[in-house]
Amino acid sequence: MKKLLITVTGGLAFLLAPTEARACAYDSAGPVFVTSSHPDWPLSTFAAGRLGVVHGSMRTAYLAFAYRTMMGIPTTPEEQQPLVTRWELMHQALPEHLSLTPGFQRWLAVRKQVAPQLPEASPEHSRQVQYAQVPRIQGDAFQRAANTATDLAQAWKKHPALVEEWVRNQDTVFGPCAILPEPDPRLDEGVSAQQQARRRDERAYQEAASRFYCDDYPGALSSFQKLAASQESPYRALAAYLVARTHVRQALMEKKGEYHFESREDAVFLSRLSEADRVLDGVLASPELRSVHAPARGLRSLVRYRLRPKTWHCELLSHVLEPGTGTALASELGDLDLMLREASTCEGLPAPAEALQAWLHAMKDTPYSAAPDAERRAQYDGALARWKKTAHLPWLVASLSKATPDAPGVPELLAASAKVAPSSPAGLTVAYHAARLLHGRGEVEAARARLATVPAELTRDLPSTDNLLREERLAVARDLDEAMREAVNIIADYEMSSSYSEPYTTPLAERPRLFSPRAVAMLEPRLTAKRMGELAAGNILPPALRRQLMWTAFARATVAGDDATIQAVAKRLAETEPKAKAELLALAGKPTPEERQFEAQLLLMGLPAVSARLHAGEDRLANTHPNLSLTMDMSYHRNWWCGPKPDASVPSVHFEDTSDAPDAAREWKALQDAGNSVPYFARVAIAWAQAHPDDPRSPIALFRAVRASKRGCGQATREAREAFRYLHKHYGKTSWAKRTPYVY
Repeated sequence: MKKLLITVTGGLAFLLAPTEARACAYDSAGPVFVTSSHPDWPLSTFAAGRLGVVHGSMRTAYLAFAYRTMMGIPTTPEEQQPLVTRWELMHQALPEHLSLTPGFQRWLAVRKQVAPQLPEASPEHSRQVQYAQVPRIQGDAFQRAANTATDLAQAWKKHPALVEEWVRNQDTVFGPCAILPEPDPRLDEGVSAQQQARRRDERAYQEAASRFYCDDYPGALSSFQKLAASQESPYRALAAYLVARTHVRQALMEKKGEYHFESREDAVFLSRLSEADRVLDGVLASPELRSVHAPARGLRSLVRYRLRPKTWHCELLSHVLEPGTGTALASELGDLDLMLREASTCEGLPAPAEALQAWLHAMKDTPYSAAPDAERRAQYDGALARWKKTAHLPWLVASLSKATPDAPGVPELLAASAKVAPSSPAGLTVAYHAARLLHGRGEVEAARARLATVPAELTRDLPSTDNLLREERLAVARDLDEAMREAVNIIADYEMSSSYSEPYTTPLAERPRLFSPRAVAMLEPRLTAKRMGELAAGNILPPALRRQLMWTAFARATVAGDDATIQAVAKRLAETEPKAKAELLALAGKPTPEERQFEAQLLLMGLPAVSARLHAGEDRLANTHPNLSLTMDMSYHRNWWCGPKPDASVPSVHFEDTSDAPDAAREWKALQDAGNSVPYFARVAIAWAQAHPDDPRSPIALFRAVRASKRGCGQATREAREAFRYLHKHYGKTSWAKRTPYVY
């Protein structure tokens, strides 16, 4: 881009930096303050029982887990990590880099530790199947290999050659398909009979695993069956489970031209799954095989989801409430999540499963309901009746979640909610809805008191919950300063354009703090430009919001004609905005209010990054770098501002008007009258040119007004076309007209 080499009166060097439009790649991702379908990342917090605010838009897997947690069913550390892995896969495609999984990384680390003399090996951890990259080796296999390597390094400490042989064989198992090298008989010299037997057992398992990964399913089945039948093999239990897993893998890998898990009509496919189901029944019926019951239950859920979905989802309602099921909990909750989307109501369930089913129905939001109010009332009535009958905490949560402030029974619910500690699994959900209902009932002081019972440390690492509680504190704020402190939210997640979303893993301390939509709607009409400038100069807000607020104060004062604030804010901005310093000081030094306002208006016309309105969420001025270009108009970004609608309602507040309330009302009216930025600029430019036809700034103002119509708010307007015609009629020979061949 070329820099403009034109000198005009008034010092416009800052504005004459490159101003050509720059299009940005479209990205539909937007910041989310409260996650809807899932808890906050990382999901390990939720898996550990810190539920935050539970709401009805969450997926079934999370709601069912929340229910069992609130019912006091413990989740062990062994169960938590598989839960997190399964939940993350519910929201994103298989990891692009499967080599980054914890199991894979641990195997590489242990391998290097026990056999540092061997060259590095590259396991073939994934394969291409039907145009998709899928795991060839699951994470549990890498974890198991790492555990075995650690164990053998200790057991064979005096025989490192055996360890090296085992590692080489394992490299073959995990690598591209190849035959294991024949065992070297010399390695048995000086080795005890027990160690020789362990060497044979390890090799037998590695041979079976190699056949499994190389798609030799008959060979793998035979090998695993032999191991399962051996009373001496340390792999007896695992092999019994892997017989079923081989049947399943063969069924899936032999499917052609269809989605692997969705075909229920292929006879061979179903027969292999049925055989796997039979084997799994045997495994689960044997107390001797208890060590593999958890993965066997998980595999059984996958199989039965395909074999008999009409009844399996009903059985899962019981299974997911069982304690101590290990890794099976992740599979069973995940399959319940899939199946309850289309499942009908189950009849004849055991009482605990029936209660879970009823609670899920009571909690679930139905955004597409034909009669949402009636449905919500029915959910509330049912939940209230259950709570009165059982006094169970999940039903108190459901009742509070679906209650309206005037619903019968709310006083009783509020009294019960006060007995729930905020630190309990349901505590934050109960506190949030109690405050919401108290505020809705007009009990503002009681709502404030209830919110004050939640310590900050309980929500500091739960952005969605923290933001929800901030919104409630904002609604009952005592004064403007308190409201400003609660107006700032932290990003909880990003809404993605695809059906998957990557976990938002940015550390909390590094996440942007932004104005919430409710805060902007509440505070923007009540803040004068002067007050904005004062807040921006203070320390209530983070730096990015202070910068946004200071520029907004400048623009608001310019539109409203507040000369004193124009000068004061311009001088403050000159201290922090080196690129605009000369122009800001120049306009502040103009001799009359009329001159200063026009200079400020002309400056605004060249700064698409600046708005006369507060903006919720991420904004162009969130970047605090002093060299940020304020002059670039950008596609798919805010450029200048859209005016507030004259009939827009302003949320009420619970604090008295400040002394500058009349000034705020006048400024808000001026902003409403000005409307969208493009027609406003056009009117200003035409009026100035008519009054000052020989002013060299007149064609610049007209040029900028027309240029703003490309990406500013109010593009195809009568005012923009009039500015275009006026520029070419009265200043047609100037460079400004020549640079403006058309209006947008």
